[in-house]
Amino acid sequence: MRRVAILLPLVALLLGGCKKDELEAALAKAEAELAQTRKDLEGQKKANETLQAENQTLQERIAELEGEVADLDSQITQLEGQIKDLADKAGITERELAELRAEKAKREKELDVYRSLFASLKKMVDAGTIKVGFREGRLVVQLDDAILFDSGRAKLKKTGQEAIASLVEPLKNVKRDWIVGGHTDNVPIKTATFASNWELSQARALEVVNFLIEQGMPADRIGAAGYAEFDPVSDNSTPEGRAQNRRIEVVLMPTIPQNLQDMLMTK
Repeated sequence: MRRVAILLPLVALLLGGCKKDELEAALAKAEAELAQTRKDLEGQKKANETLQAENQTLQERIAELEGEVADLDSQITQLEGQIKDLADKAGITERELAELRAEKAKREKELDVYRSLFASLKKMVDAGTIKVGFREGRLVVQLDDAILFDSGRAKLKKTGQEAIASLVEPLKNVKRDWIVGGHTDNVPIKTATFASNWELSQARALEVVNFLIEQGMPADRIGAAGYAEFDPVSDNSTPEGRAQNRRIEVVLMPTIPQNLQDMLMTK
């Protein structure tokens, strides 16, 4: 239709007896328009070919992905069958398998807590400010009372405040409860302030807890306890042993699984 439309002015000029230069001008214009039309058509053809090629590529990729998904489904089914066979041979029920998986997940979570805490406390450990370890199955952060308190007193020294302040962020990052335990050696104390080592150990633990709270530790995740001389870590018969027993411990409290809580409540 476009070509017919282009030729109509030529016919009109011929019928009207137009001059040669007018015919040439009209012909040149018609040829230019025809060339542009061909160019547009060629461009459209290439665009269609490109789009078709892209659609084909997407379809092929979708087919590949569908094949990969089917492959994975097959592998998963096969693995589940193998696990069931092994469980049957070992006499393990599905419930026991689920419990084992849950226990593994709990252990992995616990390990992540320990790794994170050790990393955040490493600088203080390397400096000898604190010791971190396990005692009776619990993670313990131990501080020597020499850097925390003067002898027979329960007021934190400046060095003690600095050490305790450095613990706040690492302790906060562990979403669990902590107990600050005060410990003494077996040398009796009887002053106007403290009637025994019980009072001294308790007062020191409370001093540390209050300072931790002031520095941003959530009050509902920290507690205090005094043990006097009755939880030693060394022999009280030597000066070195007594020095080790005079300490503050920050103990990570265990998490009791909900199923165990339920069992205890029903008994």
